[in-house]
Amino acid sequence: MPEAVRARLLLDCRNILAEGIQWNAEHKKLYWTDIHGRSLWSCNADGSGVEKIDFQKRIGSFAFTEQDGILLAQEDGLAHFDPVAAQLTELLEIEPDRPSTRLNDGRCDRDGRFVFGGLDEESLRPLSAVYSYGGGDTSQRLIDEVGCTNSLCFSPDGETMYFADSSGHKIFSFAYERKSGTLSGRAIFAELSGMEGAPDGSCVDAEGAVWNAQFEGGCVQRYLADGTRDIRVEVPVSQVTLACFGGDELSSLYIATGREGFSAERERAQPTAGGIFVAELDGIRGLPEARFRGALTL
Repeated sequence: MPEAVRARLLLDCRNILAEGIQWNAEHKKLYWTDIHGRSLWSCNADGSGVEKIDFQKRIGSFAFTEQDGILLAQEDGLAHFDPVAAQLTELLEIEPDRPSTRLNDGRCDRDGRFVFGGLDEESLRPLSAVYSYGGGDTSQRLIDEVGCTNSLCFSPDGETMYFADSSGHKIFSFAYERKSGTLSGRAIFAELSGMEGAPDGSCVDAEGAVWNAQFEGGCVQRYLADGTRDIRVEVPVSQVTLACFGGDELSSLYIATGREGFSAERERAQPTAGGIFVAELDGIRGLPEARFRGALTL
């Protein structure tokens, strides 16, 4: 029977929908976005030193650039944020003809492209898509007819991309051509039962295993590279959105959660929902987060 690990609360920040969580090794800090709170948060590995930056638009995901700027997937397009100058520059509109969609999950591939996608906020209809951005003023469409983009992550060698449409219960794998950043060979990697919630964000560890956050499922499930279920990290709230490895040894699993749409009853039952949790994992290490390497038109 796979091992079960219990996560503990690190930071009781009460975000509406914490997402995009990642460890910045150079800063030695954890970063994440509260999407509906229109803010970017950070803290130290132990939960101290909390900082928050407010924005006008919602941020679904983000990536650090090689120049230590931040590439933001805002609700309606990509933007660059210079944290030193506190300057925001809009770069590229995405799906301007589809007002019910917004950008959601995103992550850099192993070669520094930003791969990201959207969701339909009305009813998760297949109206959005997954895109790749390598810089400049254009993006490349990778996957069409997406209801809710999630689980974007890459194998250690960069030759497999994972993706889930959270309107369903399957996590897919694709062969990823690193030179061109194109996809082929879509296959079902794992499937959640109807009682496990929906597949939300994922990350990959140094062994090539995929750690999937289960939204309304209250856990992060580790899948080995062949799709076999392994360790399950239990979280004491239902809306688990994304996990990442952090700390000096990349051995702590940090977990973002939400309380989107909670009733007063659910708030009372899950008072720490929207917080950041952590689990310590013996013998398992993560991978450094890739930075965006493309040239920006600012």
